[in-house]
Amino acid sequence: MEQAVKSFPTPGAFGRGPVHQRGVVLFVALIVMVALSLAGVALIRSVDTATLVAGNLAFRQGAVPVVNAAVEKANVDLFESKNIADTTADNTAFNYYASWRNDDNALGVPKALTDTSSYPAGASVITDAASGMTARYVIERSCTVPGTASAGICDMMAPKLAPGGTAGKNPWQLPRIPFYRTTIRIDGPRDTVVYAQATLR
Repeated sequence: MEQAVKSFPTPGAFGRGPVHQRGVVLFVALIVMVALSLAGVALIRSVDTATLVAGNLAFRQGAVPVVNAAVEKANVDLFESKNIADTTADNTAFNYYASWRNDDNALGVPKALTDTSSYPAGASVITDAASGMTARYVIERSCTVPGTASAGICDMMAPKLAPGGTAGKNPWQLPRIPFYRTTIRIDGPRDTVVYAQATLR
């Protein structure tokens, strides 16, 4: 009786055996994922920056009417209603100083505005209920010391000739008066701050 003998192919007869994975594809995939993550973070930061810039521009535009209100208030107190009757002396009730304070920061903003704790107690504060903004301002006469204004201690307007006069007579000159620097601080939502300055004469 014959016995059937099974034969098995020798290794390599029909091709190579299984090749071990070396992890190259996984490494490349990880690099791609890191690159995509960095790109996503950069995109988010770019969108946040654009939103912040747009918000700042909108706040600056919204602050213009409040700045104008502060300048108009200073103008009325100085020249129209004469609430600041004596311009040779300080009047903190109307945020007025008869001389430069000499405590400006590098941007030319007085300390009373950069540090609101130094703002005079009881001084005027303008509030705009519609926008939620508040305005503080300081008026400084362009003189080095209080007292009577003169060209020696004050930065004054150049003399101007009167438009009319008597024939044969020298035209009279208008009196020289000092300039008044008004610095305004606007506080808005989310701790935003805008500074502005105007010169009154």
